[in-house]
Amino acid sequence: MKTFFVIFAFVFVSISYGQISLRGKVVDEHQTPIMGVNVFLQGTFEGTSTDEKGFFEFVSHQKGEVLLVCKHLAMNDATLSLTLHPAMPDLQLQMTEKEATLDEVVLTGASFGIGDRKRAVVLNTMDVDTTPGTGGDIISTLATLPGAQQVGESGLLFVRGGSGEESKVTIDGLDVLNPFYAGVPDVAQRNRFSPHIFKGIIFNTGGYAPQYGNALSSVLSLETNDHPNKPSTVIALLPYGWQAGHDFLSQDERRSAGFDVGYFNFRPYYQLVKQEVEWLKPAESVILTGTFRQTTAKGMLKWYGYGNAMKQAINQPNVEEKGAKHPYESNNVNSVSILTYTRELGKNWQLYSGYGFNFNRDKITDWLHYQKTQATQHQFRLSAMGYATEKLHSEVGMEALAYQGTYGHDYSTALWGNATYALHRSLLLQGGLRTEYDQRLDKSVLLPRLSVGIRTGKHHQVSLSAGEYSQRPSEQYLNQYSELVFGKATHYITNFQYTNERQVFRIEGYYKNYRHLLAYSQPIQPNSSGDGYATGIDVFWRDAKTFHGLEYWLSYSYLNTQRKYLHYPTQAQPTFAMPHTAHVVAKYFFEQLGLFVGGSYSVSSGRPYENPNNPRFLSDITPAYQNVNFNIAFLRKSAKMFSTVVFSVNNLLGETPIFSYRYSHDGTYRQPVSLPYKRSFMIGWFISLGKDRSSEILNQLP
Repeated sequence: MKTFFVIFAFVFVSISYGQISLRGKVVDEHQTPIMGVNVFLQGTFEGTSTDEKGFFEFVSHQKGEVLLVCKHLAMNDATLSLTLHPAMPDLQLQMTEKEATLDEVVLTGASFGIGDRKRAVVLNTMDVDTTPGTGGDIISTLATLPGAQQVGESGLLFVRGGSGEESKVTIDGLDVLNPFYAGVPDVAQRNRFSPHIFKGIIFNTGGYAPQYGNALSSVLSLETNDHPNKPSTVIALLPYGWQAGHDFLSQDERRSAGFDVGYFNFRPYYQLVKQEVEWLKPAESVILTGTFRQTTAKGMLKWYGYGNAMKQAINQPNVEEKGAKHPYESNNVNSVSILTYTRELGKNWQLYSGYGFNFNRDKITDWLHYQKTQATQHQFRLSAMGYATEKLHSEVGMEALAYQGTYGHDYSTALWGNATYALHRSLLLQGGLRTEYDQRLDKSVLLPRLSVGIRTGKHHQVSLSAGEYSQRPSEQYLNQYSELVFGKATHYITNFQYTNERQVFRIEGYYKNYRHLLAYSQPIQPNSSGDGYATGIDVFWRDAKTFHGLEYWLSYSYLNTQRKYLHYPTQAQPTFAMPHTAHVVAKYFFEQLGLFVGGSYSVSSGRPYENPNNPRFLSDITPAYQNVNFNIAFLRKSAKMFSTVVFSVNNLLGETPIFSYRYSHDGTYRQPVSLPYKRSFMIGWFISLGKDRSSEILNQLP
């Protein structure tokens, strides 16, 4: 800790004395001033935003040749090469408006587009890195957005009344079978994948297109990076491990590859930060990832590979023995391979083909039994998309999936088509159809989906969507019971969105009707008689414009949901759902110091839990949950090194939230489920060596 503050003390006294004033004006092609343009020197923290008259002024400590960059949401980027000297003249830069296309009215449904060109940019890689309390975890960051639920004892993604199993994760269009680390009971696990390998993180909370299937509630679509701008080496040093990687780039910039290796052992960290869980073996893991990209004459070949081995063990309390503890050990091996090829088909069409491989093996040992499960999955996917006419955009595709594992084998197929037609510059219609067949169920489903997008003003729009969605029961049930069918959900969504420069406001109402959910009859035997509903309102406001250097967002979700599924004797609010959830996230960037300071506050109403002493099923509610997080990050750039030092505190106030209770069968003893720590701390040093790639990070800063 002392070293950390010594670093900061050095930074505060090491500011350069040489200053050059840069000032000027930014206009459009009609010489009209543009307000809110982000003007900065590439690869530095130096810059500002234009005022209502298009003027900008800031001080630079750079020397020699520099590149001045102008960025604005509605305009094409503009750049100007400069040679800095003390008597700089006033500058004038001209930006051109982005061309209006079929995507002018964005049919977002309920989706947050992150880095996707056809959707509103809501989050980027730096948002994931700097959002307090998330630790650079994609899922934890998404949990601060409306629609996602705060289920503190699980790292899964719970969306709009849906269980964690009803959310799907894809990479470059291909399914990921086990996107979260294997863990021990009641301790939340992170998702496996770093945000730095993705150029797009698209969070669909409902109303998604027919290309997505086998998900009743949500889809998280991750798109891997293309070629890096320059080769570099990255090193991460943390209290519980290290990670290092290197990106290669050919001289003609048509071929690139990379690797990343990491080792993590939480034993030293847990010796410093007291844990409420009794660890017999704190989590220890090895991670290896690789990438390859090749630009061809008309397309790109991409491969992403991931491998991980992890083991951990705890002394788990047994409620049937008044909390007596017994060993519980988890060993997991997981690997993923994603191979895709995209290429142009003529002038207006694009072909996509992909092959995905997933392998997962779990070995669980507790005081009663030993269990080993294993699964392998192969997926093939082919699609074509493009403009049939100037006003009609179409997409057709097919996929096949083969599963082999402890619970037997299965295969499924799907066909889909989707078309978007521009009736007017401000009116779009989108219709799609998906059909799926599963061999184990020996059944097929037909899933129509429809959306309407209306541009109601220069900066705002309304969209309406409705559609049918399905999901296969878990393979472990298909192995034993032949009378199961596809679970189904119908989504109805109304959305209003306002986007202006660096401000976004969104309000969305929805209703979901669930049918054929997995349920247990007497004696315990799975069937498809479960049903339920979920309805609610999500509100989101993000502002990076009003106060220079300050970026913040506010989110609120109201949820009303009930289900009769699994062992539920009647319809009830499920244990993972809460009616009210709100978040405040704020970050301030001190440009001259390269210093980030952030804080977040989350609050949610209580969740139901099962109490065998109460004759009313799921009528007991946990206390309301609140959490305060803080982080600080220092970014420093030198000739061939870009480094970031991060310090964060989670659960700053030391709250002891109750997520649920575990009861003994006779109801005479209960064990609370809470956080595994009182507070958690993290200090990390992230270093980029070699050719300077700092602009890739700096361009994402507010």
